[in-house]
Amino acid sequence: MIWIAIILLSLAYLWLWRSNSKGKKLPPGPRGLPILGSLHKLGANPHRDLHQLALKYGPVMYLRLGFVPTVVVSSPQAAELFLKTHDLVFASRPPHEAAKYISWDQRNLSFAEYGSYWRNMRKMCTLELLSQTKINSFRSMRNEELDLLIKVLREAADVGAAVDLSAKVSILSADMACRMVLGNKYMDQDLDEKGFKAVMQEGMYLAATPNIGDYIPYIAALDLQGLNKRMKVVAKIFDDFFEKIIDEHMQSEKDEDKTKDFVDVMLGFVGTEESEYRIERPNIKAIMLAFQLKGLLKSIP
Repeated sequence: MIWIAIILLSLAYLWLWRSNSKGKKLPPGPRGLPILGSLHKLGANPHRDLHQLALKYGPVMYLRLGFVPTVVVSSPQAAELFLKTHDLVFASRPPHEAAKYISWDQRNLSFAEYGSYWRNMRKMCTLELLSQTKINSFRSMRNEELDLLIKVLREAADVGAAVDLSAKVSILSADMACRMVLGNKYMDQDLDEKGFKAVMQEGMYLAATPNIGDYIPYIAALDLQGLNKRMKVVAKIFDDFFEKIIDEHMQSEKDEDKTKDFVDVMLGFVGTEESEYRIERPNIKAIMLAFQLKGLLKSIP
């Protein structure tokens, strides 16, 4: 019975969508199948499939992926129109399952809908977290980490041991990012028995994997690919870890001699009516993960 209900709802939605689309001037593109749209035309290498379709339909092409209307551009001139001339029209990312679970309902800058929240968060990151003054406040920390690296290199030189310098510099970058954002360095096992890199790479893989529920929302709850279940596991690991870090920062916030890391700065805006940055714990956790992810990407050789 549930499958019959899903099919009937999907057909009703498709009929309404087609009715609303009549009269709209859309770019050329392939005629899609009911419900699936043009999903069946994309295989293991969708960029190549889209290229072949663009050769037939032109540099600006319309196709429907499930119930998601999609415009594909494939020339520098068309890309400039979308990314420069009319960039604000296309600035937002559509909601999808990965953003719901891994970015706390699209609260980080990468997945947030373009609007006042995104602008305020960007302003906060630019003026409060990444300003030249704030970066300079971590100079002593950077010197400490450099001294530790030099010590390791000297010890290796004394015994004639080979050193993978690229790996060491990558670890240095990740450690600096961790101390700037979280205020401390953490061992792999502090996050989860799999380790930081393994869990973050799992999250990135799940976010990049096409989820049928994003294209056919009525079956998203069925989680046919098992992606949502895996994303919930990753999200809980990060949520528990970041909750612990936030609690630790709140307990030590009276230490005035401590250099304020990113979490300290963001906690300073929580619950303040006079601040334009309306943030709570979920916002902080989403931004923490985004910065940690940037540090991880730099640490992967």
